[in-house]
Amino acid sequence: MLSMRIVKTAVCFLLLSALLVSCGFVSDGPSGWAVNNIKLPVAKGPAASGYKEGLACIYAAFGLISIGDASIESATRQGGIKEIYTIDTTAQSFFGVYTRQCTVVVGN
Repeated sequence: MLSMRIVKTAVCFLLLSALLVSCGFVSDGPSGWAVNNIKLPVAKGPAASGYKEGLACIYAAFGLISIGDASIESATRQGGIKEIYTIDTTAQSFFGVYTRQCTVVVGN
């Protein structure tokens, strides 16, 4: 009887762990299980250089709630950019409890 209870508890723990492990992690690029802090290139625009930066982000908590607008349009509008030099994406995650993914647009 005791061993069956241990097996049931172990199965429940594994199922719950599998459910929670993938909850709040960013999906682009390499990811660490505990902490992510990465920046990845997306595209290069026609501008020769850039001195303005626009940032647009999506935030999530526990993989349950996600809010924000990380579109290129939102980032260019936020930075007052008319001509794009580069577009990158950044991603931060802390144990899946808190995640943030941003689009970073640099231009003039």
